Amino acid sequence: MSHTSRIALACSTALLAAAVGTTTAEAAQPQPQPADNCVVDVETGTSQCFSTFRQAIASTTDGRITDAPLSGEDIDQRLVERLRAPSGARGTQDVQLGIVYQHSNYGGTSVIYSAGSGCQSGNGRDHQADLTGGMDNAVSSLTTVTCWLELWDAPGTGGTHQEYRQATSYVGDAMNDRASSVAFL
Repeated sequence: MSHTSRIALACSTALLAAAVGTTTAEAAQPQPQPADNCVVDVETGTSQCFSTFRQAIASTTDGRITDAPLSGEDIDQRLVERLRAPSGARGTQDVQLGIVYQHSNYGGTSVIYSAGSGCQSGNGRDHQADLTGGMDNAVSSLTTVTCWLELWDAPGTGGTHQEYRQATSYVGDAMNDRASSVAFL
């Protein structure tokens, strides 16, 4: 093999190794997580989504709770009690009404609903919202926080409905993947 051929072979090998190394380094980079944990203010209609349940809880509590589980699947009664507790701060902090989840057992996409005030638990409808984004006809479980929740199978709280007074790991066959709106009682 001539001296020129050996140099060309060495350069080709070096370029190939660099290209493989770059591809491997790019593949090792963490991929961005989908923002599928959302907070919705039912009074203003504004929403913001986050890649973890913890980030969504921290946002909806204005940083009062920063150690929530990363996933809604790990929500527990202790966290719900902390969400219900008054913040001790006066002003504009929202109250968490309830949470709906895409899958049973509090899995998948979650939406935390909030408002300037909670509910009077069962005395009538205090707030309502249409399920939008990927949650229309996709709710399978829910957590009540300061309100009872009522799922409706049509927008604008129309059609058939089911009331829930406590956290429910499966909303039942009648409402599973059928709800298009939610009322907070």
